[in-house]
Amino acid sequence: MNELFQARLVSSLEKGLITDRPEDYPALTALTALRGERVNFQLFFRYEPTGTFCTRYTNVTIEGLPEGAAAPIRAVRHVAADLPTFGPDPSVGTPGFIESPTGLYPDLLEPLYQGKNFRQREGQLGALWFEATCGEAGTYPVTVTIWEGDSFVDSQTLTLTVIDAVLPEQSTVYTQWFHADCLAVYYRVEPFSEAHWEILEKAIRFAARHGINCLLTPIFTPPLDTEIGGERPTVQLVGVEKTGDGYRFDFTLLKRWIDLSHACGITHFEMAHLFTQWGAAFAPKVMAKVDGRLTRIFGWDTPASEGEYPRFLAAFLPELTAFLRAEGILHRCLFHVSDEPNGEQLENYRKARDVVEPYLAGCTMIDALSSVEYYRRGLVRTPIPATDAIEPFLAEDIAWRWTYYCCGQYDKVGNRFIAYPGFRNRILGVQLYKFGITGFLQWGHNFYFSMGSRRLINPYLCQSGEGLVPSGDAFSVYPGADGAPLATPRLAVFHEALQDIEALKCAEKKIGREAVIALIDGLAGSPVTFASYPQDNAYLLTLREAINRAIAGTP
Repeated sequence: MNELFQARLVSSLEKGLITDRPEDYPALTALTALRGERVNFQLFFRYEPTGTFCTRYTNVTIEGLPEGAAAPIRAVRHVAADLPTFGPDPSVGTPGFIESPTGLYPDLLEPLYQGKNFRQREGQLGALWFEATCGEAGTYPVTVTIWEGDSFVDSQTLTLTVIDAVLPEQSTVYTQWFHADCLAVYYRVEPFSEAHWEILEKAIRFAARHGINCLLTPIFTPPLDTEIGGERPTVQLVGVEKTGDGYRFDFTLLKRWIDLSHACGITHFEMAHLFTQWGAAFAPKVMAKVDGRLTRIFGWDTPASEGEYPRFLAAFLPELTAFLRAEGILHRCLFHVSDEPNGEQLENYRKARDVVEPYLAGCTMIDALSSVEYYRRGLVRTPIPATDAIEPFLAEDIAWRWTYYCCGQYDKVGNRFIAYPGFRNRILGVQLYKFGITGFLQWGHNFYFSMGSRRLINPYLCQSGEGLVPSGDAFSVYPGADGAPLATPRLAVFHEALQDIEALKCAEKKIGREAVIALIDGLAGSPVTFASYPQDNAYLLTLREAINRAIAGTP
């Protein structure tokens, strides 16, 4: 044992600040999981200052995992969160907020050099991230060892028990908006060039691996988070040609997108919104060949529900749905009218909905909104209310229940901002299960633009869209140097929430839904709702252990 070194294995829910010590966090000594489940844990460590060295160069090994289970070890790196939360006082309205004296928060999982080497400054808390996919059932003593060269420094051990029950496949339909234009601009490649397609494949495959099974599909450039009168870079999968009084459509790029997405693990396709955000007042940007030249034919200057745009949709939507039906995926496609209309914009929304309704009969139409009147008046068959506005919707007889959160859901309810602890991220899985919600939306998987999409930002320096949202709301992955995404702890922990849903369903088959709900609420000490749940990481860890015991049939 090195007296200048302290270490402790901790759960994936912990977020270690560089000013802390390993002993400030509860030790993780045992972990259970189902076969096929992906588990994460961390090693927190700290070198005491010696007065001689500023930085230690160290390597790490892990032994004892089931054969083939280990993923590459990653270092947990800190970023400077430029807007940790809304409000002048972080403690107001935001229980479960981590206040960092340095402004630095752990939020980047960085691959180790040669898979095992890393550096750490003395006198600061460091963290390593471990991931394993559990295969064969059994009990495994897992040991993490730290070395300096060939010299032993320290080792920490936990017991991983893999239960002889398979985690069911993910049943939650989950979309976190995938921004193809951000990738093209960040990597300085032409949209849908071969270089862009290579980057898209890496990014889509990575998203699918972390539970995103429904992909925002830019049939036209999505009219999202765009300054009024401004434009996002064109990413339009459907070719359009103006032909006299009509239009000709080319679905070649859309088919390539669908085929690639299927190969990467995507099952559902979310068509970009057919009208502008926050009120459905205008058409999205649509590019078309006019007399052989690519020209913008619709945009902020085009009324949504009168004039040429409705005539365009009358030509386009029947051909689009026929193409999707021929591809065998129309039943797995989701269509939008407009994002986040408020109560005062109901009439605008109705007019826009009436334009497209005849051509999307029998299709799934969803929209994020928080006024239950849209559902009660029959304007949206599948509403997506925010988690802090969901109560009136829970009282309605909605066939397919969804919910979402974004920047506005910072008071009491869960979220995944950088400065929020792990339990506010992972609790969503329990809530979705309890309330029978099988669809979830979040707007920012990889949004690397500023407010209004005015310009590209550096996501390593700014995670708020230049003050648009709390840090971390705009993206869950960082763009890697080779075109591949780099994960965040937030992304991994949310995937654990998705796995929790399937474990709860697995337990339901063993002991019944009422008994599972009793476990959820009993361990919490009161009924769990979207706004009321235990404010600590221990509850979720204890609950999963209890659920796993129920699945295994052990006391």
